[in-house]
Amino acid sequence: MIRRAAHRTTALLAIVFVVIVLAGILPVGPVAYRLLVVTEEPRRADAIVVLGGGIVDDNLLGLQTTARLVYGLRLLHHGYAPLVILTGANPVKPQVPESVVMRRVAEDIGAAPQVLVVETDGERTATQGAAVARLARSRGIRRILLVTSAEHSYRASRVFRRTGLEVISTPVVPQRPPRLSIAVHPLDVTDRLVDLVPVLYESGAIVMYWWRGWL
Repeated sequence: MIRRAAHRTTALLAIVFVVIVLAGILPVGPVAYRLLVVTEEPRRADAIVVLGGGIVDDNLLGLQTTARLVYGLRLLHHGYAPLVILTGANPVKPQVPESVVMRRVAEDIGAAPQVLVVETDGERTATQGAAVARLARSRGIRRILLVTSAEHSYRASRVFRRTGLEVISTPVVPQRPPRLSIAVHPLDVTDRLVDLVPVLYESGAIVMYWWRGWL
């Protein structure tokens, strides 16, 4: 019985290994990535909403949050909306909400304080949507430009639209999407497997949100 269990475990591990390697060779990640991205041409709105995506400490944003904030401020600079709503709590360190750090960084790089609106209750996409919708109703905001990461845009736009807001999905999208080709070089395969992690996470999150009725 022990030998049989060992054989089954070995076979299972071999299958998992083959699946992982094929996922790196075949364009599984690029195809899934393209299905997750919802992007529209920016147009005039009442506010720009930037979703927090993690911070390093009280003064330093994570890479995703930095990219989102910079893109949101660029939309502001180009006149697409008069306000930027920064949303994001911090479940790990509640006394330092992500949105507060975002505002601090935005002001440090030249954003006027009066155009920044901070929302500190949203701990995840679902609660961010509800919190921003309440804030928007109190200010007469109906149409928003929603700024988040590319692979997060499908889930985020669906959540925010369920609140009744008119959403223009404007995520941070690279000019060159992942290539739909077969990877052969070991480094390319490794890069694809690394890039597959956020796609798998987001796919799992979409399933969970659908199950809970948040989409």
